[in-house]
Amino acid sequence: MDIKPFTAEPIRVLAYDGTPVENVDKLGIGKDDWLKMYRWLVFARAVDDRGYILVRQGRAGFYAQIAGQEASQVGSALPLRKEDWMYPDHRSQGSMLVKGLSAAEWFGHVLGKMLDPTQGRLMPHGPGRNDLHIVPPSSTVGNKITEAVGTAMAQRIKKRKEVTITYLGDGATSEGDFHVGMNFAAVYQAPVIIFVQNNQYAISMRTEQQTHTKTIAEKAKAYGMDGYLVDGNDIIAVYLVTKHCADKARAGGGPSLIEAYTYRYGPHSSADDDTRYRPKGELEMWRTQRDPVTRMRKFLETKGLWSEDQEQKLQTEVKAQVAQAMEEAEKSPAPEPITVLDYAYEKLTPHLEWERRELAAELGV
Repeated sequence: MDIKPFTAEPIRVLAYDGTPVENVDKLGIGKDDWLKMYRWLVFARAVDDRGYILVRQGRAGFYAQIAGQEASQVGSALPLRKEDWMYPDHRSQGSMLVKGLSAAEWFGHVLGKMLDPTQGRLMPHGPGRNDLHIVPPSSTVGNKITEAVGTAMAQRIKKRKEVTITYLGDGATSEGDFHVGMNFAAVYQAPVIIFVQNNQYAISMRTEQQTHTKTIAEKAKAYGMDGYLVDGNDIIAVYLVTKHCADKARAGGGPSLIEAYTYRYGPHSSADDDTRYRPKGELEMWRTQRDPVTRMRKFLETKGLWSEDQEQKLQTEVKAQVAQAMEEAEKSPAPEPITVLDYAYEKLTPHLEWERRELAAELGV
């Protein structure tokens, strides 16, 4: 498959009905890879559905769903290696799960438990894991882009074969950090992938209300790097484009911008009412005609690799996995209040030492 930058239409392998539009047998992806992709899609959706239910039950205070965007997240994370660095945004739990964050850790984070790698210290949707090179995201839109580029610059200086990927939404491309990061990445030929999940809404603002360019991918041209527009609901296409960019970066070919054209099913977060700004029928069209999970399943069926019995077995297995992960998270204790100031810095500052003593006296510990 010839992967070219700056295409007028999104790069895709599968039509909306799952029918291949490319010769899939020549893509270098085998049967086991396709099945792995589908399993990850089903698992990511199941974990995400359960996380949102926690808010509806009043057990968690905030949640941002990835439903509808699973192919963008899973497909972009599968080509990564353990040593690669990931800078997620507030809607990247699918990518983090593929990178190695466990479902139990994710639920622990949503519930604010000690099982959370960040031990309940960060806003929901902000976990990270040092050993997996997952950097905690921030509630501030776009501010991790420059940090990711800096990490990639260090990788190049140290002559490592690692890459860095940073995730952002279409709204973040209107932030100054996006443009600063793009420029530094290109000038210093940093091995970074700037991955934009264009789900068409920055909360309630549509993409065309914040940019006059036809695509986000074409913005890369102004900075001297390649920009790729990919169908973000086609997991095979997302995987191939991301792998292409990662391989290029490892070989010294510099940075890339990827725009994954996708759609979020849920509101921006559990604090948003999306019925106030979505046109009638738009959500239903994406759900019924362009769903990434259904699309991949139909592809597997056309290849004779999937059946209803296999589907039922997978759903049962995933349901059990999610239930076990939830049970593990629920058994985890809540962080002790006295630890709230831990890890703000490697060593507590004199002011924080004073605050900790005051807190200890208040708590009687």
